[in-house]
Amino acid sequence: KQWYQRRVRGHFSSSAAVSPPCCNMTIQPENPGIPDWSIQVPSPTASIPLPGSTLHTSNSSASLLTTSSASNKPKILLMGQAKSGKTSIRHVVFHKMSANETQYLESTKKIDKWDISSKSFLDFELWDFPGKFDIVTYCQMEGKVEQIFKKAQVVIFVVDPLDDRTGSNNTVEKLHQTISLANKVNPELKFEVFIHKSDSLNDDQKQESIREVTHRISRKLINNGLQEKINSSLSYKTTSIYDHSIFEAISMVCQQLLVSVIQPFESLLNAFVYSNKMEKAFIFDIHPKIFVATDNCNPFEIHTYELCCDMLDLISDFVCIYQEGELEDKDFILTSSSINLHDGKLFLKQVNRNLALICIQQGDDCDASNHGILEYNFQLLKNGIHSVLKVANM
Repeated sequence: KQWYQRRVRGHFSSSAAVSPPCCNMTIQPENPGIPDWSIQVPSPTASIPLPGSTLHTSNSSASLLTTSSASNKPKILLMGQAKSGKTSIRHVVFHKMSANETQYLESTKKIDKWDISSKSFLDFELWDFPGKFDIVTYCQMEGKVEQIFKKAQVVIFVVDPLDDRTGSNNTVEKLHQTISLANKVNPELKFEVFIHKSDSLNDDQKQESIREVTHRISRKLINNGLQEKINSSLSYKTTSIYDHSIFEAISMVCQQLLVSVIQPFESLLNAFVYSNKMEKAFIFDIHPKIFVATDNCNPFEIHTYELCCDMLDLISDFVCIYQEGELEDKDFILTSSSINLHDGKLFLKQVNRNLALICIQQGDDCDASNHGILEYNFQLLKNGIHSVLKVANM
């Protein structure tokens, strides 16, 4: 990979995670705002899942016209016009399909329901709606509005800006109908508008697309008296399956399902970054490559996130080469790896079966003598994460 050739000096090390040093090492940051996170909780061992593993699908992916859903899991609804890229997003993020292979996917003919929990820390259902789905006609059937929107947490509405400019698809009208029906049943429902296929646009065109789509949607909502009701629940993002923008956008969506653990995770990461002089740290859900939390010490930068994602891909590929099949629980080992960069160092340390810490440290702070402190602090971080998950019953 280009980033690997450009930044890596050729050093790669991989080893099993070690226990905390026997000495009573204590890190006491000067900042009084950093919480006490020395939590002692035993943690199980785990292993990075193999890439390309298929996710579990519910027993019935048939159309909801003939099948009802009895699941109590939260739902994310994937909607939009035909050929806007909804199914491609699902396969690239959750099925590890390459972006180039998505051109061979068939159009969605029915409502597909997918259980994401099989190979992921996240636990929700993703409903993929066909582009030609008539939400108004469908919801006129008795009880269908509640069936779709009652337990939904987020609606992702995918827009193809190039196709929408031609006027062939009434995207704004379809989004307005969806918002109107959903707001009557679930006023707390969040709406994320993905202005997709942004790889075909330059920076100026991206900004123009956001302004145009935002203006048209806002004008439609104002005319129908819905602007004030859902203004805080509607946001816009530019995405593409050919870069990391889609993973960043899906990460932001999934974090809305993790309200009970996001703040504790951020506090733990803040303490870890401050104590070890890290530039940035992420907690990743390994299989879908979604980050569930990051620190607030430094601003989010897309190139840092891309670097961490590429490291996760690299280590997963190594595991795929040297590990045959799925290991039993007793055979799992924690993955711990590091990569030297020309201006710093990347660390990956697995927390459990599905979660991993990936952080980056600048060159001036990369000192081999601090390895013991880093390992000790990571054990405290890992114990803290397990404690939060235990309290949240996750």
